Amino acid sequence: MRRNVLESEEGISLAELLVTIAIVGIVFTALLGGLMTSITVSTLHRKQATADSLARSAAEWIKDSIRNPYVACATGNTYSLSGLSVPSGYSVSIPASEVDNWNPATVPVPVSYSPQFQTSQPGCTDHGLQRITIVARSSDSQASETVQVLKRAVS
Repeated sequence: MRRNVLESEEGISLAELLVTIAIVGIVFTALLGGLMTSITVSTLHRKQATADSLARSAAEWIKDSIRNPYVACATGNTYSLSGLSVPSGYSVSIPASEVDNWNPATVPVPVSYSPQFQTSQPGCTDHGLQRITIVARSSDSQASETVQVLKRAVS
């Protein structure tokens, strides 16, 4: 004899339902955690890439001898970054003590010489070469990139 479906006593017990809900909750939590980590890392990577691009653009801006002609015994405030396109939420600067002038111990320079730079100071002797450090960072300080550029006097 065939039983009517409505009269069947087969089904899901409360315990089975609770176990299923717990497993789905754990899987969902793991997936959500992975997604949030991915979003966070992606945002940080984007900020770092933007800061790197900005620092390199600023380096090209500083190397340009028309926009920023070489200044003997320069300091951090000597070279201008005004006019450089800086994205919202970022800043770019040349720290005050980050323009170093090449100061060889002897002139003319010997063949096996390793360049030595020193921070500009009163009485600086300029030999036509500077190492300039440029720092670009996001406003939340999560991303910061530093680039050094050598600038020489153009004769």
